[in-house]
Amino acid sequence: MRLKCMALVLMLLTLIPFTLEAQASGTVIQTNEETVVYDNRSGSLIQVGTLSAGQTFVVKKDYGSNWWQIRWGDYDGFVSKRYTTIVPAKTYKNDVKWAVKVTNHITATGVTPIFDNTGSKLVQFATLSEGVKYPIYSKSGDWYGIAVNSRLGFVHSKYVVEEKNEVTTGKPTTPPVPNKPTAPPVQVTPNGYIEATENVALYDLRRENKTMVIATLLKGQQLKVVNAEDPTYVKVQWGKTFVYVEKTKVKFVNTPSYKNIGKDSAVKNQYFIPISGNSEIYDRSNGKLIPFAKLDTNRRYPILRKDGSWYVTTIGGREGYIHSSKVALDRGVPVLMYHHLLKKHELGRFENVSTTMTDVQFANEMQYLKSKNYETLSIYELQQFMRNEITLPAYSVVLTFDDGLLSTREYAYPILQKYGFKATQFLITYRNEYSSAEQAFDYTDLQAISKQDMDNMRDVFTYESHTYNLHDMIGRTGKMLLIPYREVVQDLKRSLTIIPDAKAFAYPFGQYNSNTIYAVKDAGFTMAFSTKPGYNNPYDDLYQIKRLSSDQQTTFAQYQKMVSPYAK
Repeated sequence: MRLKCMALVLMLLTLIPFTLEAQASGTVIQTNEETVVYDNRSGSLIQVGTLSAGQTFVVKKDYGSNWWQIRWGDYDGFVSKRYTTIVPAKTYKNDVKWAVKVTNHITATGVTPIFDNTGSKLVQFATLSEGVKYPIYSKSGDWYGIAVNSRLGFVHSKYVVEEKNEVTTGKPTTPPVPNKPTAPPVQVTPNGYIEATENVALYDLRRENKTMVIATLLKGQQLKVVNAEDPTYVKVQWGKTFVYVEKTKVKFVNTPSYKNIGKDSAVKNQYFIPISGNSEIYDRSNGKLIPFAKLDTNRRYPILRKDGSWYVTTIGGREGYIHSSKVALDRGVPVLMYHHLLKKHELGRFENVSTTMTDVQFANEMQYLKSKNYETLSIYELQQFMRNEITLPAYSVVLTFDDGLLSTREYAYPILQKYGFKATQFLITYRNEYSSAEQAFDYTDLQAISKQDMDNMRDVFTYESHTYNLHDMIGRTGKMLLIPYREVVQDLKRSLTIIPDAKAFAYPFGQYNSNTIYAVKDAGFTMAFSTKPGYNNPYDDLYQIKRLSSDQQTTFAQYQKMVSPYAK
């Protein structure tokens, strides 16, 4: 599935210029949130920067329903439409009004802020990603001027290194000194390589308060250094991101002893999961299998290529081989969907109804997740994963409940609390707004949790929107698809008066179309959940998140296969 989705994205970015006549440039967009800029020239989507939230930009071209094309330095970048809104006019004054010949470049040594200096203080409107090379428009003191699409921006010299060829010209105003940001240290790479003095862990530090050990570098083995300025860690490339090694457990060397050099950034958007304790990756450059690192069986690893019966991955500038019998292809993160829970003797009219299951079945499913050490994710961790901003454990799952029913208080909450699990409820907030805090549970009816119930269960549940009062069917079609667009947006925004922090939405009855998606975006939601079955992977559509459902007919064996991170 991931390959098909990625192929479709790449087709949109690479083939459309030849098959679809682009609309005229001049459209102005405003970013609803921080929005990633991608470079697709390598055949893969590579993040090269971001556009800051609330900023306006004049796009170069409009490519159908998914992408805006903008000018990013000396090539074209692409921005997803789902994080932007078309607006009548630009709000900035820092236009680039004349062309200059640019031959010098800067390279970002970290995430580098880009500032507009036309007001009384510096205003950040974009960033460059670490390692991105960008043409210089001008230089004035400690500041470099760069042309970001049609906007002149400034970056401080402490964020970048300059590659000089010829002197560039230009006359932009020097940025003001007030509010100058604290600059990170310039990248330093002592001797270029590290060698492990003992078996040493490689850490991914991107998840907040959740350090992840990605692999173990074996004693005597070497990796290429990206940055060694930090007093505690050495920074090393891992695929399209980085891992960190404790300085006290390595030494620096002048030249590498290995020959299995690999290009980390060339990995595909496809991953494997080790399924064997024998999970070493091997250097095969001398015709022998020499292990140099050991992988974790609860992690996803990017695939560089397949070579016969071997998968090839990369870490720290080295190619590593692992036999296909020791791994399985990752199929993505499962999101489980539940609604209503009852005891067996309480089922009555809900027996064999797909949206109802017994408390015993639910308890067995949760006990299985706990026994296999699954991590229950927040939907925002899922969002970061789908944006390719973090990796997640192979054994992880998202738990969701639709409709905000009182049975979740009676049966789901104590079970989830027992196992230390987290879950999300999608609320029809009109019902919750008028539910009594004193209501007794009636298993013959569908009752909604009250606002007091919500507060009492926040140690387990977060709350998101399932509309304010549009969860109704007219014939076989959901009401949300039949009423005017403006009324849909009004209803969705009204739901936020009950849950003001909500950023996610679930489509009633799983029904939606392109207008529905735009209404969800217009109301301010950054992700939306469908009822389409499947698993979720980096670069999948955040407004069509797939979910899996277990019901009274689902066997325990079927459930085990459903939540597995790979097909068995």
